[in-house]
Amino acid sequence: MTNEERDNMLIEMHGNIKVIVGKVDEHHKTLYGNAKPGVVSDVTLLQERQDNCPARQVAGKDDRRLNIARIALILLA
Repeated sequence: MTNEERDNMLIEMHGNIKVIVGKVDEHHKTLYGNAKPGVVSDVTLLQERQDNCPARQVAGKDDRRLNIARIALILLA
């Protein structure tokens, strides 16, 4: 490999690295936000709201009751 070939490879790699660094920076801003909530914090907030939703908690209890009632009907039939 000549010095010129090596220099050309280094120049090409340097150009590629600039592009990759920009993409990584954009990805980081998308996930974690840029002085405002990013996607990760939005998803976390939505998950917390869903977990604490009273309707969802009641529905879980109703499902258990229905399953118990179904089992009782099968056993008694």
